[in-house]
Amino acid sequence: MEISVRKFLSALVFILVASMISPGVDATGTYYPRPYMYFYKYVPWRRPPSTCQKPETPCYNYVLTLVIDGTVDLSNVQGTRSDILAHQRLAGRSETDAIAEGKRATAWLKNKYGIDFTGIPDEAYIDGTKAVTSKDGAFTFSTFILDPAARYRLVSASKGDKVQLFNTPVSESGWIVSVNKDVKASGTFNGLLPEGAKILYGDYVTSLCNHVTGRWFYFRSPCRNIFRKARLVIHFESRTFLTYGDLTIIDAILKERSWGAGLGRGVMFSEPGNKKCARNVMTFPATLP
Repeated sequence: MEISVRKFLSALVFILVASMISPGVDATGTYYPRPYMYFYKYVPWRRPPSTCQKPETPCYNYVLTLVIDGTVDLSNVQGTRSDILAHQRLAGRSETDAIAEGKRATAWLKNKYGIDFTGIPDEAYIDGTKAVTSKDGAFTFSTFILDPAARYRLVSASKGDKVQLFNTPVSESGWIVSVNKDVKASGTFNGLLPEGAKILYGDYVTSLCNHVTGRWFYFRSPCRNIFRKARLVIHFESRTFLTYGDLTIIDAILKERSWGAGLGRGVMFSEPGNKKCARNVMTFPATLP
């Protein structure tokens, strides 16, 4: 009872003091005649109804907006061994784990496209200089990593009706198959793979914050973002294939460990001097009914 009274008196003092302070403006530019009115907007009866509840404007669980506005040579994305392993460590994998993930990629390629690279050396999964070409010359398998000069980054994201700006760098890496001549796929895809097509399998990884840790539990601070995550690791795989050109269509199946399946779609424009301009929107779930 004594603690409750003390809390009540402390709150009362705060309100009285705040009511005497000059008017102010918050970070969004909203004017408040008295500072305590800033907190008033958070009381339940002051919150506006969410548009997510309206049938004409449903909300996805998560929506992420990514951009590229830098330079990158898409003909040279194989990456070095150290670059590939650095990305894999960022995704939480050891060298052994990275090789195992690469083997999952080749198993997926065989099942979906009938492209068999399952017997390649382990080094080919973690070293871009160890690319492997099929015996008939139709396909080349290698690692890939997007050059940081591309300036790929997560600009903003939403969780239901909550939105947050991030503007954090995104590391994109994994494995790529280049199609060297027209081939009819024989897996579940069962379509034509044209010369120049690319098939990708990998991860987007972005660090959202650093944990502040201390000697005792109460000194530790969680990541105060809408996801309550320090890092996002989003798996992607090609829905069909993509072809690099003046206009490249981004179309990928996504998966995040706790969010489930999603979809990433966008476009990338090529400009002189290897300049790229891309917009990629990711949604979880993939679509809404």
